[in-house]
Amino acid sequence: FALDIMQRMQAKEKYCRIYSLLYCTVFIKTNRMHSCLDPVLEAQREGLKVGDTSYATLCAVIYCNIAFRCKKKLSLVKKISIDLKKEAKVYKQDSVWNLALPLEQAILNLMGRADKPSLLDGDAIPVENIE
Repeated sequence: FALDIMQRMQAKEKYCRIYSLLYCTVFIKTNRMHSCLDPVLEAQREGLKVGDTSYATLCAVIYCNIAFRCKKKLSLVKKISIDLKKEAKVYKQDSVWNLALPLEQAILNLMGRADKPSLLDGDAIPVENIE
């Protein structure tokens, strides 16, 4: 009901804040995961349009996690995450993007691009950078 009101009022500046919460906590458990991908990506784009770069980046992180969990091809998820990571860097949202680093390393591990695939250690998360 609240989402309907938000959409009728064209409150697009709130999309990324509300969608990041709902799709990460509620809809991911009550809907098919594939149905969550497009709304979260749309919320990310709307967040960038209105200048809410931190929540837009959070939506990007959520999108990558859902895409991974939807069993999309690893190479596709990796490419998407690289593109979204570049966007996050442009908007100086590296600290928010850090939430995606374990996923990035898991993808590299599963693709066979890590020396120790059983550890979250490698190009995305070098152990020496962890304090």
